[in-house]
Amino acid sequence: MKRTPILLCLALCASTAWAGGKAKAPPKEAEKPSAAEPAELTKKETKVREKAFAAYDTELAAGSKTRAADALVLIVEEADLAEFHGEAYAKLGDILKELSLPYAALCAYEKAFETASDTNVDEVSLRVPAAIEIAGKVGDLAILQKPFAGNLGLARTEDVRGQMAYLAAKENVRAGQWGTSSAILKMVKEGDPLWADAKVLDGIVLNQQDRHEEALKAFEAAGRASRGKDARWMDSLQLDTARTWYGAGNYPRAIEAYSRVPRESAFWPDAQFERGWAHFRIDDFNGALAQLLPFDSAFFAKWYFPEADLLRIYSMFLLCKFPESETQIEHFKDKYKPVHDKLAAWAGHDEAETFEAARKYMETGKTTELPEMIWRPWGGEERFSQSVKAVQSAEDELKRMKKVAANPFSDAAKAWLTQRHDDVVKAEGGRVKERFAGQEEQLGEMLANSEIFVLDILRMKQQMFEQAAITGKELEAARNVKRTERIRKGYQEWPFEGEFWADELGYYKVDVVPECPASMRQSVK
Repeated sequence: MKRTPILLCLALCASTAWAGGKAKAPPKEAEKPSAAEPAELTKKETKVREKAFAAYDTELAAGSKTRAADALVLIVEEADLAEFHGEAYAKLGDILKELSLPYAALCAYEKAFETASDTNVDEVSLRVPAAIEIAGKVGDLAILQKPFAGNLGLARTEDVRGQMAYLAAKENVRAGQWGTSSAILKMVKEGDPLWADAKVLDGIVLNQQDRHEEALKAFEAAGRASRGKDARWMDSLQLDTARTWYGAGNYPRAIEAYSRVPRESAFWPDAQFERGWAHFRIDDFNGALAQLLPFDSAFFAKWYFPEADLLRIYSMFLLCKFPESETQIEHFKDKYKPVHDKLAAWAGHDEAETFEAARKYMETGKTTELPEMIWRPWGGEERFSQSVKAVQSAEDELKRMKKVAANPFSDAAKAWLTQRHDDVVKAEGGRVKERFAGQEEQLGEMLANSEIFVLDILRMKQQMFEQAAITGKELEAARNVKRTERIRKGYQEWPFEGEFWADELGYYKVDVVPECPASMRQSVK
């Protein structure tokens, strides 16, 4: 029975997050939210409403916005007036916006969307455009995802329906509700400003369902509608396309797609690494080595790519380059054992400390306790950058609110904004901590199993010697390849001897002759 060396098993398992591997079974799909139908107030309800809003109407007519806001706070604090909470929050958001407290206004609008009733849904829905605009400015569109996902009936006009649907779909993606996400994304019509983004998100959702052919069509549609998108967006789309081909098992097409991610792109390192896997999957070990060679350069010294090292080692193992494989295993342990230990020590930090450390790296490039290779992804991740922007916006606004005299509306606004600030810090700090914990677990397994991989090397060596003894033939020495290729004009070629330029990776071609006897050649197919 053929036994797959444990190093490959470990690397294959670790790669499924990006390589189209099956996702965990999502929770049971929720029904798609339906539009709320507006209802008329009864005469009794109308009288109750008029009485509840009387103080607000009086103060607003007198030009006292702060007292009008105080009156609205009294309404939302009264449980018996729950029918009118949505309207009161909406009006309170308007006042806070006029008082130059946009983030607090956004918090009020969020509560309005969550508490809107059938009798005031039309009134509340009028605030959707303003809420989306404010959320974009303060960096917290995420605050609207949950209320929009729970009440798509707020989309009363075509101009906001696409924006609401896109944010609602993102909330369902976060919850693993793939079917609901796809259904909601159909509300974003072609020609909508978010059409291209919606098609990208739809492609990602389809990939999670192993519907790769449909995902490719979604990405193609996004590409056709990409006019005005920046280079980063286009590069991300190209990487998504390559990953889809990989997930579909079409590795040659994946290699072609990965090669189209430009060298200057922030996604180029990921494309190089993942392309190495595609070469490996078709038993092109030389191709895999060529893609993975740069990851051993000085340029990548501060990047976290342990899988690249393992894949390079295993490719050499399959070529029977045993001495080099053993040397690289020791190098791997020396490189990543200290990283693993520091990740384990970080478990004592809470979410707030973790968020602030990642924020510090993003803003200043300075690291805290952990090596830069661990912090690097958080320096440019879009979601984390938006969260930092939101936290900074909240902190700036809370400072301004200290100058506001204590009263019901300002106390409520401070409480809402403080809670939102803390929620974002906890959520994002927790996400960073969770990534660290995953890296620590992954490295722990890799380091522990590297010892077993050494035994695999010894086993293969023994088989080679036994075969040589049976056949009476000595093992062949490593051969040098005769180079017959012509050198293109303007190019130079020389044997690679471990040298790298400090700032140049180049594109490498590796031509290594397998040292395995024909009977011991292995395949990963």
